[in-house]
Amino acid sequence: MGSVAYPVIVANYRQSPTRKKKVDTDHNSRNKQSPAPHVDSKPPKVQTHHHFKVSRIQEDQKRIASIERENKKLLEKLAEIYRGKGIVDCWNEYRQKSSNREKQNREIVKITLENQRILKKLGNLEATYDHRKYEIDWQIILTRVKLKVLYTEHFSVSYLLSEWLGEYAMHGDSVETQHILSCKGYM
Repeated sequence: MGSVAYPVIVANYRQSPTRKKKVDTDHNSRNKQSPAPHVDSKPPKVQTHHHFKVSRIQEDQKRIASIERENKKLLEKLAEIYRGKGIVDCWNEYRQKSSNREKQNREIVKITLENQRILKKLGNLEATYDHRKYEIDWQIILTRVKLKVLYTEHFSVSYLLSEWLGEYAMHGDSVETQHILSCKGYM
């Protein structure tokens, strides 16, 4: 015999190739000898791509996912409303009723009436000085200044009064006019 690199040693009868062949042939012969009647009542294998469109399924999944997201947001909002106090957009503001309010209103009315009385008094006041006297005095001063420059005292004061003051010149000889003129140094 020739030399073999690996010795052929069969460790077990079950591992031998001859036994394997024998077992296979026995099994096949048994199946052939007693075949049982058999009817295949199973439905054929369904291939889903023939019955469903994948794009429609994906669109439905997206739509359902968006509805689920919206529902989740609404539930969060409802939970927040239940947890806290509700927020109202259009407030009908409540004015606090005060027991002191009537007293404050009476004081405001009293102050308003006082202000109206003071305003009426201020409206009815008359001047404490006669502005006509001051106007006459001013006119006399202006004429004296002009006359000093031009004529150096040629005319009398009564003549100046009649020229410049017209209707007031008749009162030029009155005690008030003479007093004003004497105070200013014209008489």
